[in-house]
Amino acid sequence: MTLDVFLTSFRGGEEVPVDSDALDAALAANGLAGDRAGVRTPDGGRADLLVDTDGATFLIERLTPEVARLVFDVARASRLVVLPADGTPNAYVAEEGLAAGLPEDLTPHVVTTSASLNDALETSAEARGARTG
Repeated sequence: MTLDVFLTSFRGGEEVPVDSDALDAALAANGLAGDRAGVRTPDGGRADLLVDTDGATFLIERLTPEVARLVFDVARASRLVVLPADGTPNAYVAEEGLAAGLPEDLTPHVVTTSASLNDALETSAEARGARTG
């Protein structure tokens, strides 16, 4: 089960450059650094991380609760929106205030724990698989 997940920032309905210092700090707090990194978690999760001025992309090869925790922690700490590439308009935010900046064509969902994000990403991966398989 694979899924690409984008972490980005919106203001006034428009995508804006992310706070790179906040993103770098959030990644470092989770043991990640640089523009490109391989992610391996103790529970068998696997992803590749790409970082640029638009945010971060997790190319998830194997979604596990620890991968979801990592994505959640980075998004929450750097105040980024989680956008799964599943063909839906779903946008996941760790705090309700971030939903106000989203474009009208995105549907905000507040996720308050990494477990709730994990559930949402599992659903996204299944939806993506159903559309591409």
